[in-house]
Amino acid sequence: MLTALPLLSAVLAATPGLEASPNPPDCEAAPRPLELSAEPSAPPVLCLSPGTATTLLFDTPLAPGAVEVQATEQEVQRVQGRQLVALLPTALLLPGEWRKLTVRFGDGVAPAVATVLLYVHPARAARQVEVHRQARTAESYQRELVEQRQAARRCQEENAQLRASQGSPEGLRGLVSAGIMGTKSRGVASENLSWPTPRFIVRKGSALSPTGVWSYRASTRGAVELQLHLLSGAQPWGAEGATLADAHGREVQVLPLWQSAPIALGKFGSVVVEAEASERELQGTYTLRLWEAGGARSVTLEGVVFPAAPDSTAR
Repeated sequence: MLTALPLLSAVLAATPGLEASPNPPDCEAAPRPLELSAEPSAPPVLCLSPGTATTLLFDTPLAPGAVEVQATEQEVQRVQGRQLVALLPTALLLPGEWRKLTVRFGDGVAPAVATVLLYVHPARAARQVEVHRQARTAESYQRELVEQRQAARRCQEENAQLRASQGSPEGLRGLVSAGIMGTKSRGVASENLSWPTPRFIVRKGSALSPTGVWSYRASTRGAVELQLHLLSGAQPWGAEGATLADAHGREVQVLPLWQSAPIALGKFGSVVVEAEASERELQGTYTLRLWEAGGARSVTLEGVVFPAAPDSTAR
């Protein structure tokens, strides 16, 4: 018979994800459902007691022989059904000892293998415990990988723009040095879309109302400046993202947003949406959508137009 300390070391050495000896669990507390996660994490712990039967109820069907216990039949008697496993420890298990239960799933969904640590308590045991498998398919991992790569690429592009801008002069000197003013030095064209009458439509359900909207056009950039009034929500509103799409749903590349400050309920604030655009882009009407973190409150403007680029021959 192994003593508790050497056996615990053997269990930990054979159990991925554990780097230190776990503390004895609180076997006095009511048992909670065991969560078998597809993500790397420490195995859940279950309390057993000699002479007391513990039943595990799985939410996933089990193949015959899918459950193994790191113990002999003389130490732990076990019965496996389609979605349950019954464990009956004997007096050969000493209080304070650890064992390991391994489940192998054969449906091709992660996790394929899961581990539960078994702790022997002298008197307290979980009599019936639900076991929830947080399954994930290979397709979900692939989607997550694509999303992470896209997010990393956007961060790299934004970082590159920030690094490039750090060495550039400010104000009009910055516009000239970036080539935004155009080769003919015609500068930036602007248009007031709010006066004398609004030339845009605010989509129903928007959480903010624009009190002033201006569009700008340079040789390689376009921008929309909005003076916004928050209509709903107790928390201040901060712009997190934006899209600018033409009548066919084609989007232009939107640069990082600029906002003067979070907008409190009943207050006003400015947001500038800037996009990279060639001379042939930003013609016709566009739909601008702005949203906060989580997307709960947003504002959508239809019919946004831009002045012609200063260097454009089609004027």
